[in-house]
Amino acid sequence: MPENKPVVNAMIPADIAGSMVQYGDDIFKAATKSGDYLPRLQLMTANSDVCKGGKFPINHYALIRDQNFQDLGEAVDILVISWRPKALEIGENVISVFKMEHAEFQRIQAKSAEQNSGCMYGPEFLIWIPAVKEFSTFFCGSKSSRREAPGIRALMAKAATLKSRYVETKKFKWYTPAVIPCSTPFDAPDLVKLKEVVDKFNNPPETTVEVADEAASTDRAR
Repeated sequence: MPENKPVVNAMIPADIAGSMVQYGDDIFKAATKSGDYLPRLQLMTANSDVCKGGKFPINHYALIRDQNFQDLGEAVDILVISWRPKALEIGENVISVFKMEHAEFQRIQAKSAEQNSGCMYGPEFLIWIPAVKEFSTFFCGSKSSRREAPGIRALMAKAATLKSRYVETKKFKWYTPAVIPCSTPFDAPDLVKLKEVVDKFNNPPETTVEVADEAASTDRAR
């Protein structure tokens, strides 16, 4: 009977392994993107499915790429760059509409008043997140976030910090995004890349349709 020998995992010394890879994190992210979409920043509250399942801290901000949720903490410094109107319907497919005069935008906007409709509307901001050196979107599609949107817009082209605010009524208690000016210096994005991203963000198609998945789910916030 052959002698059982322990399996030894061969490891490459770190100094050698590091020299074997010629590309950095930015190239890796670009190579693994599933589509030509910006990630989105979202406040993950107790209503979020990933928070209910204990997979993500409650009231932390997540940078979401496909089905990957990166924890950015309870507060995130951002540069507010631009904004556009957006209506969003989440069902079998995810329908996004960026023209307020479009019949689909108005349909989704009206339907958003229905409970659990999967419909939202409001301003979507283009932001730069210096902590991860990435552009992202931030959608103010709920009633609470729409109320905070003017404060975000007031900080256009300025540094801001997204936090959360506790809200309580006779029937409900929840957390909503909150914004304050940011006094901490941080690096601005590359201007050439900034112009490229802004041009694309400011000129979206009237509507887009994507296959729904877990990453498309969002809080049905008040």
